[in-house]
Amino acid sequence: MITANKITKHFGKNGFDPISFSVPVGQLTGLTGTSGCGKTTLLNILTGMLKPDSGTVLVDGTDLQTLRGKELAALRSKKIGYMMQGNVLLPDLTVMQNLLFPAQLAGKSVQTEQAAAHAEKLKITNILGSYPAEISGGEYRRVMLARILLLDTPVLIADEPTSNLDSASAELVREVLTERREAGVTLLIATHDKQLLVRADAVICMENS
Repeated sequence: MITANKITKHFGKNGFDPISFSVPVGQLTGLTGTSGCGKTTLLNILTGMLKPDSGTVLVDGTDLQTLRGKELAALRSKKIGYMMQGNVLLPDLTVMQNLLFPAQLAGKSVQTEQAAAHAEKLKITNILGSYPAEISGGEYRRVMLARILLLDTPVLIADEPTSNLDSASAELVREVLTERREAGVTLLIATHDKQLLVRADAVICMENS
């Protein structure tokens, strides 16, 4: 369960006014709104990567603002998988090494066979030996999702997971995400993808303040 209570954040004239909501356990909640309304900022707050100006975020009843340093990192590695936007793969590691690295860093026992299984599901098996600079934008997004799945956290947060994907790859990602819901994972997905939003149990719509 994720609960946001009267969260606010402003950067000069940009940002959002108080927003409150809960993301129920085992449900897929969509987060949508116009570009620049603060969706990515909100996700960064919900994962403890950014502090709000006011309000609280509870993850399984724990207030993120009460945690510091290693405590916050431990909670994230145990509870939350976050698929961000942008180029976050390590350029000097192969795709397979990038898949394994976050789980290994979190102290989780993962095997190449597990990574290969996620890669097969997302149809990126053919690039496991490649480096990030050698793969397409759509492949990059699927690699990022696969490595989050490998963390096997009870909460999965994703920022525009179907962006830069062709129709077939986007549908594949939608299917994988809905499968995670069926497995009991709690999902919060920021997206403009209407085909993904219609599969959500609930939708939060943000507006520019």
